[in-house]
Amino acid sequence: MSNENDIKQNYSLSQKEMTSVDNYRKLRETSVLTVMFTDIKGFTDLTEEKGEIFSTKVRKTHNNILIPIIEKNNEGLIVKHIGDSIMAVFSEPSTAVERAIKIQQELNKYNKQNLDDVNLEVRIGLHMGQIAIENDINLDLFGRHVNRASRVEGLADGKQIFMTYPVFDSAHGWIEQHKIGNISWKKHGAYFLKGIKEPIDIYEVADTSILKPKPPQKGKKKRGIPKIGILISLILLGIVLSFAIMQFQKIQVTLIEFWPEKVYFNKSGEKLLLDDDPIGKNRILLNKIKRGDYLIYYNVSRMVRYYAPISIKRGKNNIDPDFKEHRIPSTYRTISLNEKNQFKNEIFANRTAEYSLFNIKNEKIQYKAYLGISIKGEKNASGKFEFIAEWTIDLNGENVCSGTKTSSKELKEKFVIFEDDLHFYEIILNLCVGTKHNYANIEITPNFKTVSKTE
Repeated sequence: MSNENDIKQNYSLSQKEMTSVDNYRKLRETSVLTVMFTDIKGFTDLTEEKGEIFSTKVRKTHNNILIPIIEKNNEGLIVKHIGDSIMAVFSEPSTAVERAIKIQQELNKYNKQNLDDVNLEVRIGLHMGQIAIENDINLDLFGRHVNRASRVEGLADGKQIFMTYPVFDSAHGWIEQHKIGNISWKKHGAYFLKGIKEPIDIYEVADTSILKPKPPQKGKKKRGIPKIGILISLILLGIVLSFAIMQFQKIQVTLIEFWPEKVYFNKSGEKLLLDDDPIGKNRILLNKIKRGDYLIYYNVSRMVRYYAPISIKRGKNNIDPDFKEHRIPSTYRTISLNEKNQFKNEIFANRTAEYSLFNIKNEKIQYKAYLGISIKGEKNASGKFEFIAEWTIDLNGENVCSGTKTSSKELKEKFVIFEDDLHFYEIILNLCVGTKHNYANIEITPNFKTVSKTE
């Protein structure tokens, strides 16, 4: 059964739940989420032994402990309750790991004080990945990451926190720096998970005052080459080397577990042509390409782009591009005029940000931006509603544009206020005047500029 079908069967999400995830992602301005799965160890046996009333009480206690930790400061979102399990998402992998550790610490405190002679033990699995392309949530990608998080949780025992490499790599440094317990990390090796073809590296984090890391007690681990296989491997190596020498001059590029579809070379704007393997599998690059260093990118939205450097050598190249996010800042504000504010209102906003872009020589260009906007609205001397919108942009300490727009009638405009070779800024004005809804919106929104692409 495919991963997507597996998700639909076991963890199907309603339209309301999917919308909740997408709204959370947009609020956090990210296309990458960390998925958390939790599960109570032995809950089925507990229900059979103690009865439904007692198990319901245990589950309520479980929820009272876990939900506040996950949702603290609105940094985590609970997507779904599945029996005694919780599916949640986080925008920051470090937050997801920190909350998982906190859950185990709080459960440990509860078990020491509990008089019911029942230890409440929870296993936790974490996985992260991109779920949106061009600012639209991709159900197939999200389902795949949900499935992996669930499978990782299934390897864990009570009190354990297992995660995949992307979560470990992103969260390890932050957790070590912020000292949230007697923390220990352990790489358990690669395990085969149901419905996933390639083995997945499993990592564990643990507060050693609660338990020490231990390898999964179930699941099939990828084994190394047996000794007898070494001799065979040496013989095959000679054959492979002979063939490799013949293929030395031929360049072949394989992109590992590659999911973006519309990816371009930064210098030329030429689109990467890929074979017909499914998204997320190893993809062969079909473009004619010479050896050298390249920069590739794909767009998530008009203001968010991901870049990755790749280096091509003679022969076979197996490349796992390390994409990094580059975001151009924006800002917006809205006011309304009504009886509560006596039909007079004013608001200001400013934002300072540093960002970088790449020119067609693949050189990084640094920007330090200041964006300022204001809107003022009131009734003028003739009794009409009037709005005054103002804006300004400074780049690298120099004012590159400023402007004012005054209107006492409905107005919708969008126009460019600054541009250079790499990007441009637009002003979007929406003034609604003379109805029972008198409001004004002003937005400074950025856009990338690119050379002509060959589709």
